[in-house]
Amino acid sequence: MKLDKLFEGIEFVGDIDVDMECLALTIDSRKCQEGCVFFAMRGVREDGNNYVSDAIANGAILVVSEVSLPSVIPHIVVKDIRGALSIASGNFYYNFYKKLKIIGVTGTNGKTTTCRMIKAILEKDNKRVAIFGTLGVEIAGISYASDLTTPDPIELHKFFQTAYLAGVDYVVMEVSAHAIFLKKMHGIVVDVAVFTNLTQDHLDFFDNMEAYALTKAGYFKPEFMKYAVVNVDDEIGRKILQDGNVPTATFGIFNPADTFAIDYECKSGIKSIINTFDDIFELSTPFSGEFNLYNALGAITVARLLGISILTIREAFFRMPEVEGRFNVLYGKRKVVIDFAHTPDGLENLLKSARVLTHSKVISVFGCGGDRDSKKRSIMGEISAKYADFTVITSDNPRSENPMDIIREIEVGHKRIGNNYVSIPDRKMAVEYAIISAGCDDVVVIAGKGAENYIEEKGIKRPYSDKNEVLEVFRRYNL
Repeated sequence: MKLDKLFEGIEFVGDIDVDMECLALTIDSRKCQEGCVFFAMRGVREDGNNYVSDAIANGAILVVSEVSLPSVIPHIVVKDIRGALSIASGNFYYNFYKKLKIIGVTGTNGKTTTCRMIKAILEKDNKRVAIFGTLGVEIAGISYASDLTTPDPIELHKFFQTAYLAGVDYVVMEVSAHAIFLKKMHGIVVDVAVFTNLTQDHLDFFDNMEAYALTKAGYFKPEFMKYAVVNVDDEIGRKILQDGNVPTATFGIFNPADTFAIDYECKSGIKSIINTFDDIFELSTPFSGEFNLYNALGAITVARLLGISILTIREAFFRMPEVEGRFNVLYGKRKVVIDFAHTPDGLENLLKSARVLTHSKVISVFGCGGDRDSKKRSIMGEISAKYADFTVITSDNPRSENPMDIIREIEVGHKRIGNNYVSIPDRKMAVEYAIISAGCDDVVVIAGKGAENYIEEKGIKRPYSDKNEVLEVFRRYNL
């Protein structure tokens, strides 16, 4: 792509050769190649401006920076490099995202499940749907690896191009708080954006809940979406509605809403009467838990805004497949629930939902990730002590931290309620201990990793799966 087309819509200072061809974009000087444009990004740990010489040596034809560089280096200066990268990425991939209908889902919890529900409804309505999120990227039946909930702009727009060329009608995607803050969605106007909820998470990045909340709420502006769908049982959802920046539809259980549930029961699957824009139908779905009812209400509201019939929505939910790593129940001679819950609110909702599966004990197995929000560790310990009968505290992606240091912080919170716990740093051993010590009628709840297939420690990801470990324990002990 010629440079004048690449930088269309971007204000910059400096000169470019309009006839020069850009063959690739990158923010990593090590990945530069002949004909590449290098964006010298200032990150949390590294400053791309320190690697400009490496980028040029590796074949970069131009450097984009927020600071002026020596005149011998071909470069332009932009005021906002993250916004510029997003616009340039769209241009480089011919802005195919504009030819797609995009549904974005943001919030602390429920993004993945809500996206999967929306995808299932759209597919029941004979739409071709791609999905981008925590579980990766799926386009036309092909899965693509992606390490981030919301891919970085270069990769994101490449996926949009792939989706369009594959004949996709809709992209349903998770929009993380980091993606909003780092302007990954800059320039993209989604057709509908969903707000699920806001609870404590990511305070390692945002410092405090106010900053985190402002980031989420700040996304709901006309430059980012045509319509909003918000949970009015959530304080930030109500704020988004009151601000009135975009046309908004609402869902909830306890506050007046466009879509709401009546006479619901969430023990073994969900059964409820749903009123959506004054159309009423009976919802029956294999998903369990009140938190999944909220996810369903959000998905139903989106579907109605898109003009999908009540009949199609009802049929889609009736046979909707479970979401990998989200309240997956494994049955042997013991009952085990695997879930991704990794926030205080997520763990509380999970344990409450698991409680209805048994008249006996709930055994909780969880840890907290290293190099992440440390403030939630003791809170989650307290929640497990309150809502589980026994807790096995273990490791969960300690990254650069000492697993025992993380466990001790969790223990502090647990001890505020009680001492009915044991700490086992090795996650395999923790899972095995919980299952073999459980009674026949007990429920073991394993939280934090869900469908993740690794444990990350000291920069190394080694293979591990909660599900595989549970099945191996079932086999080994004939459970």
